[in-house]
Amino acid sequence: MWNSTKNSGKLFLLIYKTNKGQFFASSFLHILQGLVPFFSLIVMQNLLNAISSTMINGVDIVLIPFAVFVLLYLAKLVINSGQTFVEGNLENSLAKSLNIMICQKSTQLGLADYENSSINDQLKRASQEAGFRPYQLYSQLAGIASSLITVISSSTWLFLWKWWTVPIILVVSLASLYSLFKINKQQFEIYMERTPYYRQSWYLTYLLTNDRAVKEVKIFQLSSYLLNRYSGLLEGFYKVDKKMLGKLTKYTLVYNLVELAVMLWLVWLVIKETLRNTLMIGSLYGYIQAIMLTQSQVQSIMRNLLQFSQNHLYMEQLFLFIDLPTSDPLMRSSEQSNELGMIADKRSSFSIEQLELRNVSFQYLGQEKQVLNNVSLTFNKGETVAIVGKNGSGKTTLMKILMQLYDDFNGNILVNGHNIKEYNLMNYQKKIGAVFQDFVHYEMSVRQNIGFGSLEQMDQDDIILDAAKYASIDQVIRTLPQGLDTQLGKWFEDGQQLSGGQWQRLAIARAFMRNADLYILDEPSAFLDPVAERDLLELFLDLMKDKIGIFITHRLSSARLAHRIIVMEDGKVIEQGTHEALLQRNGAYAEMYQIQAKSFSDESSREEVYQS
Repeated sequence: MWNSTKNSGKLFLLIYKTNKGQFFASSFLHILQGLVPFFSLIVMQNLLNAISSTMINGVDIVLIPFAVFVLLYLAKLVINSGQTFVEGNLENSLAKSLNIMICQKSTQLGLADYENSSINDQLKRASQEAGFRPYQLYSQLAGIASSLITVISSSTWLFLWKWWTVPIILVVSLASLYSLFKINKQQFEIYMERTPYYRQSWYLTYLLTNDRAVKEVKIFQLSSYLLNRYSGLLEGFYKVDKKMLGKLTKYTLVYNLVELAVMLWLVWLVIKETLRNTLMIGSLYGYIQAIMLTQSQVQSIMRNLLQFSQNHLYMEQLFLFIDLPTSDPLMRSSEQSNELGMIADKRSSFSIEQLELRNVSFQYLGQEKQVLNNVSLTFNKGETVAIVGKNGSGKTTLMKILMQLYDDFNGNILVNGHNIKEYNLMNYQKKIGAVFQDFVHYEMSVRQNIGFGSLEQMDQDDIILDAAKYASIDQVIRTLPQGLDTQLGKWFEDGQQLSGGQWQRLAIARAFMRNADLYILDEPSAFLDPVAERDLLELFLDLMKDKIGIFITHRLSSARLAHRIIVMEDGKVIEQGTHEALLQRNGAYAEMYQIQAKSFSDESSREEVYQS
């Protein structure tokens, strides 16, 4: 109950901040809605009693009660219309605010959070329920308050007639509360356990309906397999829901029959008193309506309480997500700065001249093996470095730590000889241009795909085209229907689809768009042919004359162009030096190079045999 009250308070505060006027209007209209049934009962009772007295007092006695009756129903019409308008706007405002809040929270999460399955479950629950659950909770709370006003007024009317009818109605109506609360909790537990399976079903839907997956789904004939898995998940949901619905229906039917029997007995008491001429016909109507109104509103309170308890559990998950601590180094450094009262960073203006890692180690949450193990490296301005090694050797993780996407590492990173924690992290990250291995295809315009590298310069065509030129994508852009403003991809109308290599060049142009001190390219040529890769890397080398350039590659023919090559294995740096020096050393690099060279030699031999 304490958690319910606390989260309800948070919700009301959120609604209040969302739209104060609509919040107060909604509250006032709910109070009126609680009073209207009782006033309707009184007005109708007086009207019927007036009608039954016309034989003695004449028709005129009916006019005033009838006029009040008309005014009341006009007021009900106005209240209902006003409530429809206010509640509709309030629901939309709340959904908008919460969706923005969830997206804002998502931007504050770190890369480690997105790699955490339990946090992904929380994000899924929060985003899935935000559109309707919070408003349902508010509506149920307001409905409880409104029904409570009705119950108090109608039960007071009954209390003045026969006081003992009120506790009987309340006890019988509330008897089912415990059992139904228990079923509600079971339903919520089922929902919580299902979240990972909901995400699986969403992913299967994505594979079955998304254009990026359709090629493999078609060629490998995966449709039936994926559809069967999806159907199996939904069938499992259906069976559990059917069982729970049967249990709920059984309990509800039994309790409703008991309530009906009590209500009919009380109605019969009123009828008997009327037959004895102790009650007028209007009073007969009034007391019967008061009995039915009290019982129906108590049931309404119970329904809303049950739904409230269920939605509160969902809301608790929403607020848990909103209050989730972040692993994002940028957000954590900002929070620490705020706590310390730091306004300006003492190293707010700088350029990256040198980066040094001293005994840096790192392991992912929940894993025992270290991905990086005592790595010590130095990168200097004007130097281009290639990092090579087998898959899983720690190359990409090392780059993520250099970019400060993770900060829970052991050891030290020095920027220009100073600890990286002394710098404003936002300013540091602004000095980095990166192309990730799993770069994003933005289903937006060419301008946005490149301009996202520097939002401040997104409207400057010449700068965007210069970046495109360095990535050798400028000629392709000129052939597109609307040039820089051409919609890309096939998700939206008039979209132009590009090849994998062209998408990758856009990602590279996006990195070059930023006038950075440090450029990191993770497999920048995965979609490029060898000639295009060589041309790209030569441009990259030319750009890096007064920058620090780092690129990860599996093609050692590309690595040889770098000033220095770093070889990694099992999270350690096992070799580093120039191409020639590493070949002379005859170590791991030389072995990898010879294997690749032999494969190219074998291909050339096969081609010569084929041509002869």
